[in-house]
Amino acid sequence: MEAGREEFLARLKIYCPEVVAEFGRYSAGLLHCEVADFRAATERAIDTGRLWEAERHFRLVAQLLVDADPALRNALEVSYLEDLARGGFTATRRRAVRERMPVELRKLLVAYDDRWA
Repeated sequence: MEAGREEFLARLKIYCPEVVAEFGRYSAGLLHCEVADFRAATERAIDTGRLWEAERHFRLVAQLLVDADPALRNALEVSYLEDLARGGFTATRRRAVRERMPVELRKLLVAYDDRWA
């Protein structure tokens, strides 16, 4: 069975309820915007030294990609991974990616921008 928006939200509510609570008022109901808010939460976690939290986010994305339907896969690849790759690049973010991101997910990120290698 393919995972779609409902599965994304269900898992996010279980593993990262604080992210769902912080969805922007214009994000709720729009998959790409919800995923972008999730990505922003990951960046905040890294930037404030909560690497364990960023790792939890990375692992959730990796798990969701395994069974994602086309819409969820597109949102995760574009609004999470590509935006993360093309967003702010700092030594702290690079370290988090290299040390905490699952290898298969890191390969996708590096494909967007090799600075993350």
